[in-house]
Amino acid sequence: MQDERDIWDAFRSGDESSLQVIFDKYYFPLFNYGHRFSADNHLIEDALQELFVKLWKNRDSIKETGSVKNYLYKSFRRVLLRLLDARQRKYTFSVFDEWPELEQELAYDHTIISRERLENIRHNLKAALEKMTPRQREIIHLRYYEEMEYDEIAALMQLSVSSTYKLLYKAIDTLRQYLSKSDLLILLAALSLKKI
Repeated sequence: MQDERDIWDAFRSGDESSLQVIFDKYYFPLFNYGHRFSADNHLIEDALQELFVKLWKNRDSIKETGSVKNYLYKSFRRVLLRLLDARQRKYTFSVFDEWPELEQELAYDHTIISRERLENIRHNLKAALEKMTPRQREIIHLRYYEEMEYDEIAALMQLSVSSTYKLLYKAIDTLRQYLSKSDLLILLAALSLKKI
């Protein structure tokens, strides 16, 4: 299998098939990430289309990157927020309805966890997410769903690394207020199952 940086370099050199590989790999994760800002599928698709068109048009001036994923997320976030800003001058980071993987991951463990307990965890998680700021919900998504490192999140969210740690700590602290220790462990276990 070809290294991602080699594919990136081939794309920057004008290889359309490499752009297709990048598109195929990142389209759905970026689309899912876009739902953290808007429920409007058409707007998210427009932002993705604009991103990939810009990438292709500007391929000659795009530099090497240590992380293709981080580069794409940061670029996509910028395009999407600009489109959202142009549309309404504000955006919201949606709460529980936009976290389908979590429902799937928790549902996967339904044989281990009683249905009543599972519903209780979902209810408490929803309450916790509603209390979080949009940036706290975003950092939870980036760290635990996208499995980004702190320096990547800091670059993407335009924060210092120490601010990234603080923001994530506050988000986790909110989870602790609404979830018991055992429920938080079940949630973290469910999130780690998706990495296997």
